[in-house]
Amino acid sequence: MGLQSCVKENSRRISDATAGSRDYFELATTNLSLYRALRAAAERHARGRLLDAGAGRLAYRRMLEEFCASYESLDIAGPAERLDHLADLQRTGLPAAQYDSVFCAQVLHHLPEPELALREIARMLKPGGKAILSVPHLAWLHNEPHDYWRFTGHGLRHLVEKAGLRLVSVEPVGGLVCFLAYAPSTAALALLWPVRPAFRAGLGMNRLFIRLALLADGWFGVKSLYPVNFVAVAEKP
Repeated sequence: MGLQSCVKENSRRISDATAGSRDYFELATTNLSLYRALRAAAERHARGRLLDAGAGRLAYRRMLEEFCASYESLDIAGPAERLDHLADLQRTGLPAAQYDSVFCAQVLHHLPEPELALREIARMLKPGGKAILSVPHLAWLHNEPHDYWRFTGHGLRHLVEKAGLRLVSVEPVGGLVCFLAYAPSTAALALLWPVRPAFRAGLGMNRLFIRLALLADGWFGVKSLYPVNFVAVAEKP
């Protein structure tokens, strides 16, 4: 296995092992900056019956349950005992107008037809319900071959409005320093993963590194020109 393949495979294993924990959101600058933005959006807009659409590892479940009355998860694949709905987000087959909130983080770029998924989210939302979305603008290739798109804020607005939702806000998250600092964190932790004591020590050092990098990102990151992700909130009229 080459170095690149080793880093990608070990990074996947680390994410699987830490999903939902503090460690998961502190693996890299991109993880932490996105978590902070999504938590702020969820605190303000998540409520009632919520669907985690494309829940994957259920990494955000604990956080979302702080703000909603009931939580449900949906993904196209995964352990059936952990998911409430096993379905394709582009065609879920779930009833219309039943959710107060839909949370969809870092999913749309893995779908060949993201517009269909947004239409499905709009269909499942109750009138006045909110969708909390995040998409990448800068990211390495991952989960191949199911890595189809990168988004701008303008493109996301177009798709959201075309799906029949009203865009409430769209925010760039993470800048150039955040993006550049991602690779060192990811590579170092992936290479340390086979030696668990070294990996745990590396996690501690990495927490300091990513916080310093995010501080620098605030000074030099130029988020408006080089956003790593976008977080958007949309409402069903």
